Amino acid sequence: SLEADGGDVFDAQLALMAMACSHMVLINHKGELSRQLQDLLEVCLFAMQHLKVCRIQPRLLFVLRDQHDRSGGVHGDALRLMRKHLAEASTHLSLRLDELIQLDQDSVFLLPSAFASDVCENTGREVRWSTGLFANEALRLRQRIFQTVEAVSDERGDGESSPEFSTL
Repeated sequence: SLEADGGDVFDAQLALMAMACSHMVLINHKGELSRQLQDLLEVCLFAMQHLKVCRIQPRLLFVLRDQHDRSGGVHGDALRLMRKHLAEASTHLSLRLDELIQLDQDSVFLLPSAFASDVCENTGREVRWSTGLFANEALRLRQRIFQTVEAVSDERGDGESSPEFSTL
């Protein structure tokens, strides 16, 4: 969790492990794409190259929670800036970013808040409920994940699914 104090090394280790052994890495983050998140990814790129631990190129998907404005271009600039900085970091490794990870322009999935609240007129107390919009968007995210699984299987080109996905 990027919000926790003193967990930078542990965060980097977890992120590196996820990126080293996953075809798709979901980065579940509250709020916006941040410099702290970018720094964590830069550390992972460096480690992936120098430790030679990756045999796959993970696709990164940022799942940003509690988004009020979920229009298409809201986080586009932040993603382009992050991609630019990560690309610059990868050049210091004598590699292109695309050789390490897959980070496309549609690598951000915006989720609304899972809960809504209001004051009950009769009691004056706050009431909370889960929103149908969040449930629908979570299902859309699930479909996107399974589309990625299919794309990874198709990229193999041999007509068989990846062994990693044999239980799905």
